[in-house]
Amino acid sequence: MKIAVDVMGGDYAPQELVSGARSYLESGGSAELILVGRESAIREIMPQLPQGCEICDTPDFVEMGEAPMQALRKKKNASIAVAARLVREGKADALLSAGSTGAQMAASFLEIGRIPGVERPAIAVMLPSAEGHGVLLLDVGANVDCRANHLFQFAQMGSTYYERVCGIKQPKVGILSIGEEASKGNELTKLVYDSLKESSLNFIGNVEADHLYYGKAHVVVCDGFVGNVLLKASESLSELIQGQLFKAAKAAEIAPEQLLQLKAGLKKYSPDAPEYSAAPLLGIDGVSVVCHGKSKASVIANALTLATNYASTGVVGLIHSQVEKEGMSGEDAPLKTAG
Repeated sequence: MKIAVDVMGGDYAPQELVSGARSYLESGGSAELILVGRESAIREIMPQLPQGCEICDTPDFVEMGEAPMQALRKKKNASIAVAARLVREGKADALLSAGSTGAQMAASFLEIGRIPGVERPAIAVMLPSAEGHGVLLLDVGANVDCRANHLFQFAQMGSTYYERVCGIKQPKVGILSIGEEASKGNELTKLVYDSLKESSLNFIGNVEADHLYYGKAHVVVCDGFVGNVLLKASESLSELIQGQLFKAAKAAEIAPEQLLQLKAGLKKYSPDAPEYSAAPLLGIDGVSVVCHGKSKASVIANALTLATNYASTGVVGLIHSQVEKEGMSGEDAPLKTAG
């Protein structure tokens, strides 16, 4: 198995991407890596390539402030485009990037394409829960306007991914809404509720935001606007709470070793926690893994492990079969608020 890594994307590229790739290989990562980016920059960081690593030299890359589609049209050999092309051509089994999410989505869509039958790919992020298992939330930004059939497919894709990658049979699926009752929510959530109730998925109904982190459901669906706002608010709140806890702990003159234990215990709930910092782009006809732009080497190494697991479980083919089997939701008509 080979993973194409866009080492030019991200706030700390290429240093942290290259270092993360090296850490992954040195810790026994099973996939081979293709580092896609400027060879001169890569060699400055890693003069000698470890076994299982090669470089695909590409001079161009998409910068964070560039309009994704315009940049890809001008820079046809940008690192993210080349990485996606390697997947399309069968030279890589997955791609990973911490660069512009819009550019990665566009490159994945243009170079790899969608799974037949999937209308909208979705970004799925794993959130921590009090139950110990993660909660897969999708979409968190790929689609700000959705129709009912889009959320129906998000549920199909999320359930398939969770079952194969996390090993939970018939994961519980819910809709993010403002109340548990079927009558609660907007026009979109009510239509999706009715469709999912009639599906073969293990649908448990609506999930309120204040219950999300308690692990009531394994998979929770929403439109990308709501998901992105929820994700960023959660990240900010996590940082605030942890910062205040550490301030209070220092003021109480807690012993240094106890403070270290506190930090270690809370690490998995941090926005940059390796367990939750990589998000698969589901619905693409190949494996495309999105990383946070601020990802450091440890997070990149973990994300490569996630990409390896994702690519090895045959999720893409299973999603294809699921969508083909169940088709669209019965409510395909666009909503008034949909775009």
